[in-house]
Amino acid sequence: MKKRVILICGLLAAVAGGHLSAGSVRAEGVAVKDVAELRSTDDEVAERIGKILVSRDLKNDLAFIGKSDRKFQFHQIDLNGDGDKEIFVRFLTAYFCGTGGCTFLLLDKEGNRLTRFSVTRAPIYAEKKKVNGWAILLVKDRGVFKELKYENGTYPANPSVVAKAPRDAPSDQAEVIFYEDFSKAKTYSF
Repeated sequence: MKKRVILICGLLAAVAGGHLSAGSVRAEGVAVKDVAELRSTDDEVAERIGKILVSRDLKNDLAFIGKSDRKFQFHQIDLNGDGDKEIFVRFLTAYFCGTGGCTFLLLDKEGNRLTRFSVTRAPIYAEKKKVNGWAILLVKDRGVFKELKYENGTYPANPSVVAKAPRDAPSDQAEVIFYEDFSKAKTYSF
């Protein structure tokens, strides 16, 4: 047991320090990918995202967004297999949410916006299958799965106008993003 705790602590330190990447090591039944998921709630990354939101993406909206509405969660995932993780940002409050869902952002590793999703609900499923070099995303809209494919530098912004997915459920290999029943993401303010 002591050996396992030391190994896990060593893996956490290596991942946090950037010395290991997801999926690069598996030891004692603990995959680095599992440990790396802990980085998705990293306070330093959240602080950087907050600065990006204030200085770029929401700069013109800040006067209208009350302090209580300045909340987000994030999840990092490599969607295009280049070794760099893209960042999903989920907004949770009334300013960003309506009856159809909430606003989500997808940012590249530098914080540049790839897609601003409207009327979207969690969870989001990232399939292993890629189209145009990017993972297919599945989201549910009015009880029906929609398949979002990356084209021309972005994913479709509004899932409600996308045709029904060719399947009624994500594959068992899909990575689940923002699934509250499985793993509650930490909420941050900006």
